[in-house]
Amino acid sequence: MISSQSFAAGTMIADRYRVIRTLGQGGMATVYLAQDRNTGLEVAVKVMHDDLADDPEFVRRFATEARAAASLDHPNIVKVLDYGSSEGVRYIVQEYVEGTTLKDIIRRNGPIDYRLATPLLIQIGLALEHAHRREVIHRDIKPQNIMITKDMVAKVTDFGIARASSTNTITLTGGVVMGSVHYFSPEQARGGKVTARSDLYSLGIVFYEMLTGRLPFDGESSVAVAIKHLQEVPPAPSTIIPSLPPALDNIIFRSIQKNPEGRYRSAREFVDELDAFMVDPNGVYGVIPKSAAQWETNATSAIGVGNGEANYGRIREIERTFNKRRSSRYRDTAVAVTVVAAAVLLLALLTVWLVKHFAPSDNGLDPNQNEITLPNFQGKNINDIANQLEILDEAGMLINFEYELSDTVIEDIVLRQDPESDGTLKIKPKDTKLTLFISLGQNSAVVPEVAGKSFQIADIELRTEGFLVKFTPEVSDTVSKDTVIRTEPAAGEMVPKGSTVELFYSTGPQYVIMPKLVNLPYSQAVARLDEYSLRLGGETSISGGKVPDNNKYVIKQSIDPGTRIPPQTLVTITVGTAEELYDYMNPTTVPAEVTMLEVRGITFAQAITELESIRVSNYTMVKWPGSTTTLNPQNAADRGRIYILEQSPKPGIKFRPSDGVTLTYGSAADLEEYRNPTTTTTPPTTAAPTDPPTTTPEPTDEDG
Repeated sequence: MISSQSFAAGTMIADRYRVIRTLGQGGMATVYLAQDRNTGLEVAVKVMHDDLADDPEFVRRFATEARAAASLDHPNIVKVLDYGSSEGVRYIVQEYVEGTTLKDIIRRNGPIDYRLATPLLIQIGLALEHAHRREVIHRDIKPQNIMITKDMVAKVTDFGIARASSTNTITLTGGVVMGSVHYFSPEQARGGKVTARSDLYSLGIVFYEMLTGRLPFDGESSVAVAIKHLQEVPPAPSTIIPSLPPALDNIIFRSIQKNPEGRYRSAREFVDELDAFMVDPNGVYGVIPKSAAQWETNATSAIGVGNGEANYGRIREIERTFNKRRSSRYRDTAVAVTVVAAAVLLLALLTVWLVKHFAPSDNGLDPNQNEITLPNFQGKNINDIANQLEILDEAGMLINFEYELSDTVIEDIVLRQDPESDGTLKIKPKDTKLTLFISLGQNSAVVPEVAGKSFQIADIELRTEGFLVKFTPEVSDTVSKDTVIRTEPAAGEMVPKGSTVELFYSTGPQYVIMPKLVNLPYSQAVARLDEYSLRLGGETSISGGKVPDNNKYVIKQSIDPGTRIPPQTLVTITVGTAEELYDYMNPTTVPAEVTMLEVRGITFAQAITELESIRVSNYTMVKWPGSTTTLNPQNAADRGRIYILEQSPKPGIKFRPSDGVTLTYGSAADLEEYRNPTTTTTPPTTAAPTDPPTTTPEPTDEDG
């Protein structure tokens, strides 16, 4: 068995992945940059250390969780492409992400500005939401497991497999590894049940470190850090970095509540609150449910085995009381909400009735009249004149809204109108256009131009400007996959912050045209497939043997060039050397004459191989007159036992391969007799009849 920690450049893993260099090493595995020989792409191969590969429990978990990780497909999650074992080595193959870990960024640059850190955390939160919906819990969220690309796209790695013990992990009673000690949740420290909210706790710790450049809990040992997770509250991030908005303190403190019920209910809720913060940093966030805020745990770390059962019993009792109170509160709240809703509904119905019966005569807005008096809306709040506008709309007036920035007028106030009116202007409403110019105040922004950018980058830019983002995929024959086509509202429009911008991104064309791959070097052919959104479905060698990487060309392709096919279609290719490609493309190029080779003394099977090199395909087989063998040259199984005694043309003679050759054959005993004939004293009076000559066609695959 090969050592999993000694892979040098050029080593093959699973006969498919050729190691290029080492990318890094941790307590659980060593990661190598490798080339996938099936696709030609660079991948990251994570090889488990030998001691873990021999642990049956780890192997079981490894297989189960690797399958779960491979099921995830999200732009902010590093894709798991393959996993398995070979020669005792267990490995996981992931997409190779060019970038650096979030931990390295913090180490080099210190605290990250919250205007950049928050969009990055939103991406990580979206990755966790995707995983949690598929019932995959990460268990080891930390900056070391988050890659940041040069385009500032966050990609989470190591889903569900970070269970191995190392210098940064803690092992509890029974040897169950619960995660990295600086980032894991109190329930992980107690050896309790790990849920999606455990990941959110770790995400809050990561956010704290991103904003402050330091860990909220640290100590001289893993046990000391674990106890702090259970008992202590870290200083507010704004006390370390005074420029941080206080709202971030509240968001982080809710995410790292000791009681899981006090944290965000889901990754989506966490992301939504971060989205809202980006729109309005001065809003109220991180509100902890009152019952959860009063929750106090007497639990200690599972390291204290002696009183562990009592602590867990106390926790269960508190949780039962908490759940009862919460249920009672929900019932009381439901009754109150029902009463209030009924009152609001009655009030709304009364208001509509009053408007319909009295508003027309008071404002001159009678839809049954040919003319109406157009009110002066200038200076009024757009929400306060909704009923009047509804009456104008019923009268056939076309109402249009235009928004403008204003440093002096608050948002939603009508700046002016067209046509203008002093409140006495008579106008026929039918098909007349009324334009109201409404103030955006200072709480608005221009939709940035993101067309042509990747949708991940566009997402960051839009959220940074204070917008919410809705993703809409769209087939496009002209815009490459995952690239933004347009936005609605369009780029350049002034839109209130907090509004939703719909981002249309390309899923690629509905059909692609199959490119020509024949004659291309292998690496160029793979790149061409990727360029056309197609996938390599496998390869075969035209000779059946291994083709050197530096002399590999495409000879045949499974789909003809010019064929219209869906994107991501699998394409199979046949490869060979440059010489094999030339021979295949020029099948009629045969030399006029060649020099006959020496085939006497070798088997018929060997002779076929030798003569094929000079393009001989027709053989006339004549049994040696003195032979009594029953071996048949037309039987593929006999060719390895048939020997050539004579040949025509003779060795060294020039001849045309198309003319074929005549070979005299016999058994091994016949060859020995032919070379060392036995002297006979009395020749037979009547010559024994010989077998007639036979013509053997070119051997086929069915013949072997």
